[in-house]
Amino acid sequence: MKKFAAVLLSASLFLTMLPAAALAQEAKPNLTRGEVVDFLLNAADDYNPGIKKEDILKGYGKGDGKEDQYVSRIEALIMLGRAFSDLPEPKGNDLRIANTSASFTDVPKWAQDEIAKLIAAGLVSGYPDGKLGVSDHITAEQLRTLTNRVMALEGSNPRDDYYEYVNKKWLNDSKIPAGEMSNGVFNELAKANEDRIKAIIDDLVKKQNPAGSKEQKIADFYKSVLDMENRNKQGIKPIAPYLAALDKASSIKELFDASFKIDKEIAKGSLLSFAVMGDAKDSNVNALYFSGLGTVLDKNSYVSGDEKTKKAYTTYLTKLFMLSGSDEKSAKAQAEDMFAFEKQLAASAMDLQDQGKVEKYYNPYTKEKFVALFKSIDMDKYMKESQVDKADKVIVTDVGLANKTAEVLNDKNLNTLKTYAKGMLLINAGGTLSEDFLKLSTQFEAQMFGIEGAKTNEEMAIMTTQAVMSEYLSQEFADKYFTKEAKQDVEQMVKQFIEVYKERIKALDWMSEGTKAKAIKKLDKMTIKIGYPDQWKDSLKDVSIKTFADGGSLFDNIVNISKESKKRAIASLGKPVDKSSWMMSAYEVNAYYNPLNNEIVFPAGILQAPFYDLKAKHETNLGAIGMVIAHEISHAFDNLGSAYDENGNAVNWWTPEDFKKFQEKCDQVISYYDHVEVVPGVYNNGKLTVSENIADLGGMAASLQVLSKMEKPDFKAYFEGYATIWRTTMNKETAAYLSTIDTHSANKVRVNRTVSNFPEFYKAYEVTEKDAMYVAPKDRVSIW
Repeated sequence: MKKFAAVLLSASLFLTMLPAAALAQEAKPNLTRGEVVDFLLNAADDYNPGIKKEDILKGYGKGDGKEDQYVSRIEALIMLGRAFSDLPEPKGNDLRIANTSASFTDVPKWAQDEIAKLIAAGLVSGYPDGKLGVSDHITAEQLRTLTNRVMALEGSNPRDDYYEYVNKKWLNDSKIPAGEMSNGVFNELAKANEDRIKAIIDDLVKKQNPAGSKEQKIADFYKSVLDMENRNKQGIKPIAPYLAALDKASSIKELFDASFKIDKEIAKGSLLSFAVMGDAKDSNVNALYFSGLGTVLDKNSYVSGDEKTKKAYTTYLTKLFMLSGSDEKSAKAQAEDMFAFEKQLAASAMDLQDQGKVEKYYNPYTKEKFVALFKSIDMDKYMKESQVDKADKVIVTDVGLANKTAEVLNDKNLNTLKTYAKGMLLINAGGTLSEDFLKLSTQFEAQMFGIEGAKTNEEMAIMTTQAVMSEYLSQEFADKYFTKEAKQDVEQMVKQFIEVYKERIKALDWMSEGTKAKAIKKLDKMTIKIGYPDQWKDSLKDVSIKTFADGGSLFDNIVNISKESKKRAIASLGKPVDKSSWMMSAYEVNAYYNPLNNEIVFPAGILQAPFYDLKAKHETNLGAIGMVIAHEISHAFDNLGSAYDENGNAVNWWTPEDFKKFQEKCDQVISYYDHVEVVPGVYNNGKLTVSENIADLGGMAASLQVLSKMEKPDFKAYFEGYATIWRTTMNKETAAYLSTIDTHSANKVRVNRTVSNFPEFYKAYEVTEKDAMYVAPKDRVSIW
């Protein structure tokens, strides 16, 4: 996720409608009083044993229940409250995600007490105008949504809400650490690893380390981050001359000259930048990539029209420009100008769900065609100055954004471009400067995500050192906290899963034998990386790292590291790809599949309890790390990874018939995970999350097959292990934002929708048609 992002706080309505197709099976769009009663009697029997019809439907006197009459929203809510008459008080996560202080102007006096109970439980919200819409009718889908919220609040029945059932105590007791967006198993393990890294750094700081050693560089970099006194003394001085140079530019040419000088001297501030990575069509060779002028926020934050987002971001920019010396009026004008400019760029940029599709991002231009795209700047000169002119082609990753970039780079937009260049420099360099910059970014993120509190300077220093010195710290971490025996054990687990995956592919009824053979070949050639690299690299051996006391600074250290990184990238252009490199540190709590290398990577950071625990039941480990392993293997065959062959090249290995069937199955996965409520009023986006959902389904299918080979397997332990690793808590602002940019489904959705797809879950917990977790067999989905 980008460092800064906006939260989309559109008013959430408890009656949010599903697409028409989702309601097609309903005989009528609205429910009658009798239908509501029947539904609630079935739903509430596990929570309110012995409840009767007359407990829910009081009638209009003389026993007249008017059961054939359409029910109003106010009536349905009151009936819901009667069915679940003893609602728990929201705690922890439930309190964070619900609006328990809502008030409505249209609730009649006779209903106010009962509606107040539902509001206090966090179950209802209304229209933006402050009304509940009491006279509106209610649909079956709306009633199910409300009932599901009650079941989540109760959290006592695995057949109605499995995620809440497994994790309820933790969720109720959960807290979010100061300065954090969320908390969960991933966060807890990351914090434990961070504490281990802190102990390593603290030990090195106390020692007299040899000059130029990795120990000296770790210790002195950390000291430079933590030395806020000297950072504050420096203030904005390190970038002040560069901001002035941008201001002085009187033409596009002069602006680019100033921008290039900044990039050359401090490796920041370049208006346009290139990237070097493996060629998607020939993944053994490094190629040149280009996208265009970038934006700070994600696309949706600009184009959604959300005023809260705009205000928060422009306020942040205004304060940044004021730090650079502008008066408040000028700073405000610059902030508005920069936001409007970025909004133009965002409107032309690729949608997030398309960014990983090779057919969308792989657009090779000859160098001549690429240079000709830019009418107002000398791109040929710019490429030479950037030392990337030896490339015979440029792969444009976002054609719409590149075209828009070429269009706006002209003297007419000079003042806006100067403002944009200054704003980007302030944002990119601010983290290395004084405490004022850090406070502004903290305030901005707090406003956007509802983050409470802030990290200490020491915590920030540890985080920064972890991120920048990861190559060196990974060695120290792996030596201390991950054994060769564990590495070998996990390698064997991965190989076992690959063999099971082969069995599953051979048994597919929708894929031809020829395509199956190619899929199995891809598995045979898949590279497995476990724990840490086989050989450590030293990309910082020629980089000088100094404390303020030794004449250095955090700003200088970051500049030196950035310049070396850029130098290495340029030198690798057109050269063979180093496929032994890792994209993550050894202590990162994560894993990944890289389609260009056809490799799966599991850092030591995630190969610890509760993901991987030698003391746990084997079934529990299978539901945790086993599921993670199978998930990453599945990415080789999701809607994105399936475009690459066994060598990591974007080559079509599918028959047309097989690929058509595959796409149909992908569409089924989209529908299966789409519009599932995440928190009240916020819904999962099936299209955005399809690749990760395919991997979850494939991962669970494969890991369950491994489990089934055990004698008397404990399926409950497996599913509980899976649900446990995904427990998480965040506030509704964060959940709303993530639903628009995260390609992973919300964790609760990953648990409930995924386990509901497998018969083993139904058998283990005796789930039937009357339960909320039930999905009819015809509606379940399967690819791998």
